[in-house]
Amino acid sequence: MFSGQGSQYYQMGKELYENHPQFRYWMDHCDELVSPLIQTSLIDVLYRGAGKSESFDRLLYTNPALLCIEYSLVKVLKEMGIQPDFLMGYSLGEITASVVSGVISLDEGIQLVVGMSRHVEEKVQSAEMLAIMESKIIMTEFPDLFRHCWVTGTNFQKNFVVCGLSNTIKDLEEGLNKKDILSQILPVKYGFHTELIDPYEEEYKQLVRKLNLLPIGIPIISSLKTEIIQEFNEDYLWEVIRLPVNFEKTIDWILQKDDYIFIDVGPSGSLATFVKYILPTNSGSIALQMINQFGKDLNSIEKLRSSLFVNAS
Repeated sequence: MFSGQGSQYYQMGKELYENHPQFRYWMDHCDELVSPLIQTSLIDVLYRGAGKSESFDRLLYTNPALLCIEYSLVKVLKEMGIQPDFLMGYSLGEITASVVSGVISLDEGIQLVVGMSRHVEEKVQSAEMLAIMESKIIMTEFPDLFRHCWVTGTNFQKNFVVCGLSNTIKDLEEGLNKKDILSQILPVKYGFHTELIDPYEEEYKQLVRKLNLLPIGIPIISSLKTEIIQEFNEDYLWEVIRLPVNFEKTIDWILQKDDYIFIDVGPSGSLATFVKYILPTNSGSIALQMINQFGKDLNSIEKLRSSLFVNAS
């Protein structure tokens, strides 16, 4: 599983970069591809500048950083002998999934996410996203609070994300605080999955048309359409960033098929957490993370290895 915008932070994967040769090799390789496009070293941006507590929200850097981190983590999994049966992305993570599956080359995938970043930063109105730790029922209970907001993602029963202009989200956050409803501003500065990015549609599709899209290799489950995707094209790759994500519905659909090991290849472990809240108490499925924001990457990788060994045996 590949997470999208909002899961990133400065220093993500730093311990792994400093101590795991395979991860470092692929991050350095990605950096060689990214650096000419953003006019700076992505490695320097991630590991030699700001601290973990500072908000990492510059799209020009966060888009390629997420792709490169997740791609490099897949290489670590492959070195461990782990081959996925399916791939699944959340928003931007669907582009990472398409790269890992072989639909888009790594080079072109990086060009796409960097090109997207430049256009969005130049031409799309800024906005904010708020993760809310409650059922979406509250939107009908307190409609005035959610006026001028869009739901961008449904993660599990008591976790969803909304987007709106900055003043709207500020008022919403204050209103939720007064009702003792937990929420958190995400490090995302644009209205993906809302009509706020509609003016960018044609320019984005032009970027996609330049890609050499190949047949899907490893099957990809769409968290947008809740099905296995048969073909990637410009329309689908636009919908990935324009339409809301229903992660909960997708996981429920997968669980109806069989029991699975869900491995979160994002930097924060957020998707693994979502899955744990969705799994029935008697489920034979499990959710594992590779790394998280606490920085003990080597320990996290070892815990993943041990969990996979136990479940395999």
